Amino acid sequence: MKNLIKFILFIIYTTLVFLLPNSLYVLLLFLLHFMIILFCKINIMQITLSMLKVFPFILFTFLINLIVDNFYNALWIGIKLIIVCNITFIYSKTISVASFARTIKLLFSPLKLLKINVDDIEIMVCMALTMIPVFKSDLTELKESCLSKNIKFNFSNLKFILSKFLLSLIRRINQIEESLISKGY
Repeated sequence: MKNLIKFILFIIYTTLVFLLPNSLYVLLLFLLHFMIILFCKINIMQITLSMLKVFPFILFTFLINLIVDNFYNALWIGIKLIIVCNITFIYSKTISVASFARTIKLLFSPLKLLKINVDDIEIMVCMALTMIPVFKSDLTELKESCLSKNIKFNFSNLKFILSKFLLSLIRRINQIEESLISKGY
């Protein structure tokens, strides 16, 4: 139940950031954000590194808003994106994959009335979230193998790269299927 409350507060907080007018309210949320960082004892260097990873996206969004709108609104959108990306990072650091999957299961529990097995939803969420780092490492490995074979990792070689990646993906899916069957699921 604690994770469900934390998830609902996370959703409300991230939504509230974008619904509030560009004013003192967003700055108050920014201060609340730093209090959350201190309360959760999150390393500032980790937050900085995570921001560097999403900075191109924030900069791109800022530039698009600058072209479409004015500087003032583009700046506020950039600040709001920084707040949301940071709170998402903090949320991901304070909850495990299994806890998140149980939270989703709890959220979907009213679907039991429609005879939908929410345990299956929990397993699917857990498997999906744990496979993201595996696929990321597979892509990194594929990129390194392409570079070692002097194949450029670009759009023109996309057919070759995707075929290797999809083959790896199908192998992983078969392994997961076999392990689920052997465990009696």
